Amino acid sequence: MSDLEELVTEINRFEAIISNWDESQRSVAVGFKRAIEDLHKEALTRLIKSVKQESLPALQNAVKDEVVYGVLLYHELVKPPKPPLSQRVQAALDGVRPGLQSHNGDVELVAIKPPDTVEVRLIGTCSNCPASTLTLSQGVEQAIKEYCPEITTVIAVR
Repeated sequence: MSDLEELVTEINRFEAIISNWDESQRSVAVGFKRAIEDLHKEALTRLIKSVKQESLPALQNAVKDEVVYGVLLYHELVKPPKPPLSQRVQAALDGVRPGLQSHNGDVELVAIKPPDTVEVRLIGTCSNCPASTLTLSQGVEQAIKEYCPEITTVIAVR
């Protein structure tokens, strides 16, 4: 078993023990854990600032290590990777779909045209509804721009 696996096993063992404690004991353990995590976060923040000034490539290389990245992510010292643009556009469309479908309509992604344009098609009753322009601008376009701030233009195609 690797050192990392041993550490994870030990953490899991302690968590199992603590889960059997009464509420007041658990709250002490949680407070203690939070204080240690705050100390670690502060130390890591200072370390990152120092290493960044000395050697940004060294810091970037260190973050490639999955354990280092995981700990920094846990402490919110690095950002999680963004899903691909196509996945975020689909998530935005999935968010507006229920409202469109309640009126027997839908929307489909036609094309992503980098760097800043998305083409969509309103289908079903949404395709020829008098309010389709409003649906596009207030629903579909707003959702896409919320999920994908780099998209500045949403075009409805037929």
